[in-house]
Amino acid sequence: MERMGVYSTIHHPSAMRLQVVKERIKDFEFEVIENIDDAWTALDTGELDLILAPANIVWNERVKLASMQFDVIAALTRNHPHHILVSEDGLEHFPARGVILCEEPLISRQIRRRRAKIDIRTYASMEIESDTKEGLHTAQNLVESGEINGFVTHRGAYDSAGLNGRRHALHNDPEARGVPRFVPTPFCDLIVIISRQGYPVHNILDWTDEHALNAWIVQRTVMHRTPVELHELIGVHYRQQQIGPILTEAERVNDLFVLDNLIDPEGDVDDQPRYEIIVELLSEDGLRTTSMERIGPINRLGIDIQFMMNDWNNLLELFMAKEGGFIQP
Repeated sequence: MERMGVYSTIHHPSAMRLQVVKERIKDFEFEVIENIDDAWTALDTGELDLILAPANIVWNERVKLASMQFDVIAALTRNHPHHILVSEDGLEHFPARGVILCEEPLISRQIRRRRAKIDIRTYASMEIESDTKEGLHTAQNLVESGEINGFVTHRGAYDSAGLNGRRHALHNDPEARGVPRFVPTPFCDLIVIISRQGYPVHNILDWTDEHALNAWIVQRTVMHRTPVELHELIGVHYRQQQIGPILTEAERVNDLFVLDNLIDPEGDVDDQPRYEIIVELLSEDGLRTTSMERIGPINRLGIDIQFMMNDWNNLLELFMAKEGGFIQP
């Protein structure tokens, strides 16, 4: 029987996600891994056959994984690929100088872009740990007492901590036309599976998700092709759908970009599923934005993402060449 090590964080509760598909996994034993370095050692020595871990951790460990000849071979279905704001009111109804706790630099800039006069603080500034259940409960108590107006976290952390405060999704809402959007941080809510090279991937296809693996491939490519100094400023949205739901949503909100990309000059539409990619970069102060969007058939994704990144790098060169530099306040 094969063995899988499971590494979780409160923001990416891998073990909780695994429970959803566990009844379909018949031939694996599971071991909770407390230390990510121990996970790599156990995989390297053959004590474990697979590692399940948050994609952001895997990205941060990419050099080590490449040197050990490990591969990301699959991913679990994403549930909520965005952050949430826990507060009584949405951002539009916040008072001037309302206080929000947020640890993500990108989300802080996106909030500032939406509401310039919001007071954004880190959890640490109020001596709260953002990566523990106790810390998140403390933040919720501060909202209820009126000391702060809200705090930002992952939906997975919200569920794992057992919070019950009102929440608002921070995502790219097609109905919020004309309002600055929230493009997710890279690898948000993405759990991937790592193996030694040569592992028979067909063994796990019935409980893993191709959509999520494509999300990993796209986001990894975007990060590889974007200068490291800009990584904290970049957001990446990826999804794929059948053509029908995409058209229905685009027609409902009159999204001309999507409609023009899906309907040919004769008014015809093929039946191929489509991917949608948004890459966005914010300046340090959140006041300047550049972005790029693509929609296309999934069978062209591998080629299209490379061409998109060529265009993206050309765009970044133009922005960075401007006087003062894009990443400066």
